[in-house]
Amino acid sequence: MSSIPVHIFKDSAASFTEALSVNGIKFSRRIQLAEGPMAAGWIIDVLSTLKEPAPWAALATVLVAWVNAKAKRKVIITTKDNGIIHTEGLSVADTIKALESAKNVAVIEMPSKDNP
Repeated sequence: MSSIPVHIFKDSAASFTEALSVNGIKFSRRIQLAEGPMAAGWIIDVLSTLKEPAPWAALATVLVAWVNAKAKRKVIITTKDNGIIHTEGLSVADTIKALESAKNVAVIEMPSKDNP
């Protein structure tokens, strides 16, 4: 079973991990040790669902739904050849293709003006 590291930034931890859990996607949180502050608050490893014809279909579906649910959300995929893919506007099929070559994923939700 393979996994993709997902770096969770800002206020995205609760909403993104809830979206994974609700959709039955397994993940585990990495413990990070650092000498100073880090940009990403969490790193989780999301496990592929090998039962699916496309192993990353469930994660792609959650990423597309999550990013489209609020305007201040971003998902950025870094590919194994260090290419950068912003998923806003991508279909689930295109997101699956991006995940197949992913080195890692960044999930960002900016706080609303009411909650800086």
